[in-house]
Amino acid sequence: MRRWNSLLARMRDERGSATLEFLGLGVLLLVPISYGTLTLLGLEQATLATELAARNSARVLGDNAAANESLAQAHLHHAFTDHGIDPADATIETRCHPNPNCLAETMTAGQSITVTVRIQVPLPGLPGGVGALGIPVAASATYPQASTGPQPAGVTGQMAPSGTEPPASDLPASEGP
Repeated sequence: MRRWNSLLARMRDERGSATLEFLGLGVLLLVPISYGTLTLLGLEQATLATELAARNSARVLGDNAAANESLAQAHLHHAFTDHGIDPADATIETRCHPNPNCLAETMTAGQSITVTVRIQVPLPGLPGGVGALGIPVAASATYPQASTGPQPAGVTGQMAPSGTEPPASDLPASEGP
């Protein structure tokens, strides 16, 4: 009987300790999980922004690099601001292959343009901003440059005479509802 009384006395002394243990363990688990979630959200935003910026600016520059440079800059700016990233933090590199000059006057057949966008994603809660400790994110897109003359009428790449319609076999099939 003494044994039961001493056990009951110890249980009365430990009343509420399960709540404290749960709160302590909960905080210890909640902080790293929350930090990891915030880090992954920042990385996802940066990944989406860099991919969108690289792809859209390469498409625009592929049509006519000299004439569409301001439009490409607008695509870059909108891609970053839509994802909550300062466009000034990104570095953009534009390369042409095989001719390194991307101007429309010097384009050759088969030339392509590559736009690479890089950004450093800061870890949340650390002082120092972007220049401090961070995770690098980069994306690049390559598109062929369009010719400076009229666009091809069909899939074969032959020019259609002005005022004529391309053959029905060259038109893409429309998708119905």
